[in-house]
Amino acid sequence: MPHIKGFHHISAFTKSKEQNVHFYTQVLGMRLVKQTFHQENWETPHLFYGDYSGAPGTLLTFFVYPKIGHSYLNNHYFSSITLSVPFGSLSFWQNRLTDFAIDYSTNHQHQLTFSDPDGLELRLAETSDTLSGESSTNHSSVPGKHQISGIHTVEILVENTELEETFYTEWLGLTDFPFLTLDSSERLEILPSNTDERTRFGKGTIDHIALSVDSPDDLTAFKERAVKLGYTVEKLTDRHYFKSLYVKSPAGLRIELATKSPGFTIDEPLETLGTTITTFKHKQNYFRRNTK
Repeated sequence: MPHIKGFHHISAFTKSKEQNVHFYTQVLGMRLVKQTFHQENWETPHLFYGDYSGAPGTLLTFFVYPKIGHSYLNNHYFSSITLSVPFGSLSFWQNRLTDFAIDYSTNHQHQLTFSDPDGLELRLAETSDTLSGESSTNHSSVPGKHQISGIHTVEILVENTELEETFYTEWLGLTDFPFLTLDSSERLEILPSNTDERTRFGKGTIDHIALSVDSPDDLTAFKERAVKLGYTVEKLTDRHYFKSLYVKSPAGLRIELATKSPGFTIDEPLETLGTTITTFKHKQNYFRRNTK
């Protein structure tokens, strides 16, 4: 059975492209590595942020819906995202958030908690992970030694934690409660929502989380295993920059498995990633579907 290699990306909804780009590039110091479109609807912009090369595990992505409303997060939803920063960086980030007039709080784990302009809850946690020199971005005022190095933890809130935990353990082989360990530092935390009131997605809501696998053959193996276990397989598809498998959890949350390659340089040079809007493949697919 193949293995999960850690996080690949997390995708959420934003109301404003301009505010989103400013916050993630200028405040958090991430690189905008790809401007493209939702492959199910090419009129919806899709933004990707990450380290310099847009490596899996560093990626936060956003679908832009200018008319999107407020979210109502109740029974089933992906909650906060914790991002890793190197040891000794939290004082830098406290000062930086203050300089940008962003409210934050600290918890018993000495993590910083704050929200992006759409209300998506983010945390910064000190870990031993650091970006190598070639992975550090150079467009912002965040020094390389303090830059965000990747996704650390995603919280998942559901009514039935036992069913949800079983989904991740028997389908994906994740272990080590109370956290589901993806690798030495990355993890999922499943918590009870304590309500049966329905969730309604809106701005700042996480649409899905994606975990990394090595190859398309791994996707096929995980698909066959999901079918055998009786889980809902949505689709196995080519996302141009990676191949993906989408499966619904017992709580109805979308989990994506994605390959690490071919990556974002398939249609843009590394040096100019994210500076143009890549549209050809998406429009080609759109017109092929709608001219049959």
